[in-house]
Amino acid sequence: MSPEVRRMWLGAIIAFWVVGLAAAPALCEETEPVELDVPYVSTRPEAVEAMLKLAKVTSKDYVFDLGCGDGRIVVAAAKDFKARGFGVDLDPQRIRESNENATKAGVTDRVKFKLADIMVTDVREANVVAIFLLNSVNLRLRPRLLDQLKPGSRVVSNGFHMADWKPDKVLRHEEAYDGVIYLWVVPAPVGGTWQWKTKTSEAEISNSLKLEQQFQALSGAVRFPNQEVPIAEVSLAGKQIQFSAAPRIAEKEVKIVYQGTVEGDAIQGTQKWLTGPSAGTYPWTASRQPLDITGRWQVRAPERADNNGTLRIQRKDKSLLATYVRDKKPQEELALPAFYVWGSSIRFEIPSDRTGLVFTGSLTADTGSGTVSGDAVEKQTRWTAKRVAEK
Repeated sequence: MSPEVRRMWLGAIIAFWVVGLAAAPALCEETEPVELDVPYVSTRPEAVEAMLKLAKVTSKDYVFDLGCGDGRIVVAAAKDFKARGFGVDLDPQRIRESNENATKAGVTDRVKFKLADIMVTDVREANVVAIFLLNSVNLRLRPRLLDQLKPGSRVVSNGFHMADWKPDKVLRHEEAYDGVIYLWVVPAPVGGTWQWKTKTSEAEISNSLKLEQQFQALSGAVRFPNQEVPIAEVSLAGKQIQFSAAPRIAEKEVKIVYQGTVEGDAIQGTQKWLTGPSAGTYPWTASRQPLDITGRWQVRAPERADNNGTLRIQRKDKSLLATYVRDKKPQEELALPAFYVWGSSIRFEIPSDRTGLVFTGSLTADTGSGTVSGDAVEKQTRWTAKRVAEK
């Protein structure tokens, strides 16, 4: 039994005794046994309120609770924040309790509960997702959340994290599990090359920006005439992007702050030139050529040659799915559930004899490159890719 499961069961046992003998008849009702990934432990009311406030839930939101238990988060979202809500759980008893609690609260017109598996639940309609699961279950759920949720959607978790998808906010709260609540904002996919023209009081300048992305973390550089400048002070919160660059223009360093809203392959915003002869605020409209990365890619990692193989990316039901076939025998086609795409930036994991390998990097129309980590590797190594014809 893992430490996190052990802690959850301990909490469940304590909660059982606190309830007392008065609850015994309800607990002894005959129900068919259900195999659950996570033992049922309810979120304390104070933590429920804190989670919904951290996610800034309003009447415009549709709140999904994956593993909803007795429905208290969904009911509170509807009753106290006037949102719509949807709860999913595998346990029929929990769904019955959820519907009873919704009736008592008078919110049945705004909430719905369903007996279903959270790992196959479509979350595209949600803009807030609440979870109280386990770290390991969060990681299994993470690809679905990032694939289906719209940029700017919020994910709030009671006590459990998402590993290298770092939270946008962390709230310490004594009534939360392990005293902490995490919040993530689903980032817009901005990886790739963006282009625009800037018409200042002095001249018209052609610019391009190359961005690499992993979750909400960005790196890259802006191309100015005769120079390329790394970006700094970078942030990506949902659709909102901001960064600065400091090129040398007319023998002087000029600091420029870019702010904008991402909508697909376009960014609309402003660029503020803080210094120099062209100081002032100008419109910023950047565009990116759409990139189709579906197809077969021959992957080579010289220092991990035993994992050389073919990455195949397919589109199905609005999602991108990936498989991997190593060159070495037996040539088994491996599904890659932990596959992420942010524009031209990608991340995928392939199983290995030990802990597995994580490939991060980017693709262009015909080639790709990046780094390999994991599998007890002390340092990152490089990988390259080239597009190959479908068989």
